[in-house]
Amino acid sequence: MKNSLDITPGSYFKYLLFVILITLLSMTLFQLAPMLVITLLKDNGGYIISNITAYHSDPYLMDEHINTIPNVFNSTVNTLKVLTLCSQIGTFLVPSLFIFWRFKNITLHVNKMERKEIFYLIIPFLILLGISQLLVQFSLYVGYDFLPDAIITYLEKEQLFNTKIQDYFVTKSVINLLMNVGLMAILPAVAEELFFRGILQPLFIRLTKKKWWGIIITSIIFSSLHFQIDHLLAILFASVILGLVYEKKMNIYLNMLLHFAFNTFSLLSLFLIKNNVIEENSLELILNYGLIPVGLICLMLSIKKNDFNLI
Repeated sequence: MKNSLDITPGSYFKYLLFVILITLLSMTLFQLAPMLVITLLKDNGGYIISNITAYHSDPYLMDEHINTIPNVFNSTVNTLKVLTLCSQIGTFLVPSLFIFWRFKNITLHVNKMERKEIFYLIIPFLILLGISQLLVQFSLYVGYDFLPDAIITYLEKEQLFNTKIQDYFVTKSVINLLMNVGLMAILPAVAEELFFRGILQPLFIRLTKKKWWGIIITSIIFSSLHFQIDHLLAILFASVILGLVYEKKMNIYLNMLLHFAFNTFSLLSLFLIKNNVIEENSLELILNYGLIPVGLICLMLSIKKNDFNLI
């Protein structure tokens, strides 16, 4: 269906402002409306919402509440899952679908995935796992002392909140794992790739007239919105690789698959630790002394093959 609005080279900045406006409106609606419904209709809904607010302020309260008020805590965790679902839909999926419908010359590159293209993702996937782990270790070693104390405190609190939420989301149950794969792997892979690779990256490429600049700017925004200071460089790098794959293959399905595989690996790792299949220290050794070297080798081979050449 063709749309009435057109995007010309001179209107990219106006289009960017429109994207920001639509995203903020949708994000606000999909965050506030569910909270209002839960407060009004769910038993102890107001108390549960106040707990979530308290967990943001002091993530360690989760460790206390799981022992002192386990039933309320479990209800709060389930409510957080609902809010996370609504947040992903409202922040990325709905704005993406609306923008693709509204603007007629926003092209989302979609092609059938052939077997050779799926095999092509093996190298980027190994690079993602290995180099991301390396960057996490680098970030932990170097730290972020160059940032203002207030920003460090805020980001560390958000990091702790996100880490604990993920830890409490994942249990020993296989059913729970499958639900989390949908919530934390499939939905983000689809929604975030549509938004960042499908909309923002092409826009910034047009604004800067440079593919690399478009990928880097998009990746800075992508990593910043995840609010994980210890994983900031790793997420930034992951976004760059995803941006390269999109520009190379022009197939959003491949991006979604790669993004899904990356997220699922993290979930499965946590699931295996929770079920005592592998110890966390043993997994760290495998990642540090197995996947990091493999990732570095794959990265060097890709550079040698000019896989990062976008000209």
